[in-house]
Amino acid sequence: MGITEVDVEKAALLHDIGKLIQRAEANHRQTHAAIGAEFLRQYFTEDKKEILHGVAYHHYKELDRAGLPADDISYIVYEADNLASAADRRAREENAATDNKKTFGFNAQSPLYSIFDVFDQRKQETDTAYPIRGLGYKAEYPYPGPASQVLAPAEEYRKMEKLLTDSFGKKSPAKMTVAELLQVLSTVASYIPSSTNTAEVPDVSLYDHVKLTAAFAVCMWHYFQAHQIIDYRKACFEKESSKVRNLPMYLLVSGDLSGIQKFIYTIPSKGALKSLRGRSLYLELLVENIVDEILDGCQVSRSCLLYTGGGHFYMLLPNTERVKSCLDRFQQQLQEWFLEYYGNRLYMALAWEPCSAVDFMQEGNGAGMVFRKVSQALGKAKLNRYSAEQLGDLFTPGSRYTKLQDGERECAICHTSTAHLEPYGEPGNGDASEAEACASCNGLYRLGKEALSEGVFYIGKEHLKEGVPLPGLDRRLYLRAVPQEKLGKMANPERIYTKNEILLGNPVATHLWMGDYTCRNVHGTPMEFADLARQSGGDPGETGIERIGILRADVDNLGAAFIGGLPREYDTLSRKAALSRTLSLFFKRYLNGICKGILPQGIPGFTLFSGEQKKKRKVHIIYSGGDDVFLAGTWDDIIETAVDLRHAFHQYTNGKLTFSAGIGFFKPSFPISQMARKTEELENYAKQNPGKNSVSLFGQVVRYEDRDTEERTARYTWDEFEQGVCREKLRFLETHFDLVENARSNRLFAGKGALYRMLGLMREAEENHLNLARFAYVLARMEPRKTEENKQGCYREVRNQFYQWYQDTQDRQQLITAIELLVYRKREKQDEGVEAE
Repeated sequence: MGITEVDVEKAALLHDIGKLIQRAEANHRQTHAAIGAEFLRQYFTEDKKEILHGVAYHHYKELDRAGLPADDISYIVYEADNLASAADRRAREENAATDNKKTFGFNAQSPLYSIFDVFDQRKQETDTAYPIRGLGYKAEYPYPGPASQVLAPAEEYRKMEKLLTDSFGKKSPAKMTVAELLQVLSTVASYIPSSTNTAEVPDVSLYDHVKLTAAFAVCMWHYFQAHQIIDYRKACFEKESSKVRNLPMYLLVSGDLSGIQKFIYTIPSKGALKSLRGRSLYLELLVENIVDEILDGCQVSRSCLLYTGGGHFYMLLPNTERVKSCLDRFQQQLQEWFLEYYGNRLYMALAWEPCSAVDFMQEGNGAGMVFRKVSQALGKAKLNRYSAEQLGDLFTPGSRYTKLQDGERECAICHTSTAHLEPYGEPGNGDASEAEACASCNGLYRLGKEALSEGVFYIGKEHLKEGVPLPGLDRRLYLRAVPQEKLGKMANPERIYTKNEILLGNPVATHLWMGDYTCRNVHGTPMEFADLARQSGGDPGETGIERIGILRADVDNLGAAFIGGLPREYDTLSRKAALSRTLSLFFKRYLNGICKGILPQGIPGFTLFSGEQKKKRKVHIIYSGGDDVFLAGTWDDIIETAVDLRHAFHQYTNGKLTFSAGIGFFKPSFPISQMARKTEELENYAKQNPGKNSVSLFGQVVRYEDRDTEERTARYTWDEFEQGVCREKLRFLETHFDLVENARSNRLFAGKGALYRMLGLMREAEENHLNLARFAYVLARMEPRKTEENKQGCYREVRNQFYQWYQDTQDRQQLITAIELLVYRKREKQDEGVEAE
């Protein structure tokens, strides 16, 4: 058997494995290439010697001396390594590797720096770095700290070496699929720097480097095969290689799913958690499956996937006629499939842009320009969704897209006409609603239910009764969540996805990091919205109004930052890929830890009210994509989680990126779609704040008569909310007021009626109706009796401080929000008083 694309990818993925072994064993007498080949020789037989060649001879000096035939894949690995590095750094590092004194700018204990250190140079801050760690479901959540305080000693590398050898001991890399090898390498090498040359910024991980090397290598191999180029030495190693670098050998491909928000949130309130989880999970797996169908059709692996998340993806593919034909064909099939199953409610746009290796390098226009071009092409694709024939059918009654299956019956969820309806939800356990739904909507509900306990997602060609449809290239596919132990009893799957856990074995596509944290009751059952509402403010026996909190947030200006955030000298494809994966990892993995109370060292969990210390939050992650979040939970824990998330994200990105959020409070029976819409309005309002980096909450709307605008009263930068509202105003209220009369207390009694009157006055002041006399009168009514000498000092402090805050617009607004929060905390569970939503 000759060389295949799998051999090329494996050689590229393993070419730098010697770096890990070299640093673990402090072996500086041999090059890492020689160490890597020696380490792998136990796993590969003679018929796969070219894979070992690619590891041993991927540097100029060794490759020039090796005397290999012109069609040896080592030349491709050599060139791919240089392209992934975007510079030939080998001279200094290899000189250092032969010198036991570690001179020539090589520091074996250099840690992996944060990719955000070189991001947005307008904000200069201290360099940060990660400690060496593994990347697994039960592994730690390492945050970058000051680089001067982080080292990567040999003993930490030895732990990673053991992880590697244990994995290879269970299954040899020679027998692994590329997908399995990628999973092992991501676990071992995600927090290890690729280069430790002190002249370079070591901010690209070994995993990101070898993965991109494999992408370049397999794309080159396919391009060479398509153009009958068999002299790899000439094309990749000799002077001719400079011309080859300018050939448009690659396609940068992008896809974007439209209609996500409406699809997820159009559900009934009963069984909301399972419905939301099922729909958001389905869309995530839908995109992942489309990605894998494209990759499989183009005969490449996830090495070529640069990013996927939030309904969007980028990949690097070979620019061949077969690949372009595959993309064209699948694009047409996707349009037909979405129209058949979802009408125009969902749509996947695809676009691609040819590019050369030079286009990604400094002598070209930089990676940002290529991404900008494909983004423009994607925008055009969204404006021209359908063919003329499809548009004609969409507007023709009785056509293949508009034909009624049953004119008198339609699904209560998606409103598709169908003759087959069944009760939506789970009859008999309280989750079923009165609505009847189609098989697709009920299938999505079941997926959400199963996904709460199962972590394996089976995709097959058989029309599973309990499954939901997925698009395939020249085929139909179906999805189900199943227990791992049942996999052996099912028909051979086309692929399997695992959630937050590595499961080696063909045909695993990959493990997917997913934000799947759920709040459970004492019986281990996930809480529905009504249960969460009863937990708001504390246990059911305590005070605290029954409300659900909804948090929607996403990163500010991410699109512009992604395209133009890296300075030109650092704008390489390696860093683009590392930036995307790092951000996705935060929202898909680290968010689980934040909800569990796992925060960066030295950052305590935020508490809204004094005297409360919580670990795990009473929240559900409904959706967590590449850069945005949708959480539901008790209203107080939602606020606290939002502040925790903000602090964690600030440290994770070294302060280079921010996000804005909307937080809404609702009765649990309120329609989910309206919760989502209203909270989205709050999120958009927060993003309109100059500088963004803000939060908007409650949703109180005030119309100013002197100008034709509506403004919500509660919008703050995160610092204003945390320091001004919570730590200053809310703490002042807590230390100076009792909401229940207590003669012995030094605090003042303030009934809810008095607080509401004060809120009314301050809201009137927001409309330019400042009334100091009335405000003074309301304060005077709080004055304690003369016999209550223990309260007199407190009253004077309240009077002076409130009078001062009332006259200042910013302080007054913060005080309004603080009082609203205190009232929410002190109201009875079933209190139907004045609403603040």
